[in-house]
Amino acid sequence: MLTLLLGILVGIITGYLGYLIYPSFVLASITFVVGILVFNFFMGRYFMNKLTAVFNSTEKDIKSGKADIAIEKMKAGYKYAKWQFLVKQQIDSQIGIILYANKRFDEALPYLKNSLKANWMSMSMLAAYYYKQKDYANMKAVMEKSSKANKKDSFTQCLYAYFLSETGDVDGAIAVLAKAMKKLPSDERLQNASDALKNRKKIKMQAYGTLWLQLHLAKMPDGIKQYQTLIGRQKITRR
Repeated sequence: MLTLLLGILVGIITGYLGYLIYPSFVLASITFVVGILVFNFFMGRYFMNKLTAVFNSTEKDIKSGKADIAIEKMKAGYKYAKWQFLVKQQIDSQIGIILYANKRFDEALPYLKNSLKANWMSMSMLAAYYYKQKDYANMKAVMEKSSKANKKDSFTQCLYAYFLSETGDVDGAIAVLAKAMKKLPSDERLQNASDALKNRKKIKMQAYGTLWLQLHLAKMPDGIKQYQTLIGRQKITRR
């Protein structure tokens, strides 16, 4: 990406200046690294703010049901992708979430497939898509990645266990929950899910409220709006 290339150029310049001040390859190497790190830090903050502004500009459209307008605004942020790593993946994550939440599942698929592993909602929706298609191999592969990237997210861990148990791997589901509870020992929902499976009962994902309903694996009650997991709750990733 251009930011990285410019960072290297800045590092070369600072390294050269360091060498001029004191002819030492050690000092030149240190100033080279510092130049790259400082440049990338400030450029990272700059583009993070730009991406945040793009996402924030769509919230009113999303709340009023103007999904296509929100998506077009988000796509305008693609112009930053050539400058910063992960920008396109983050935008695609949000577009995929909007489309899936509005039951435009096939349209959402390519965006969800390009989403960040750390975006637990987009990954959950991708896994749910495969689950509904009975493509359990891809469902498991997606949830395995998401589970590792979101070790402290209760919903992700419980959803993975739910999918495993519903496809016949109860022991695997119990193991997922046991591992998750080591990271989240005070989470009652994980404990309740584990107890249910050990007693030959189903996991009650309804405990996660609208997060569960957004996956459209259960009937959406009247009065619940689409896409209640707002963009503001999604973490913007820098690299």
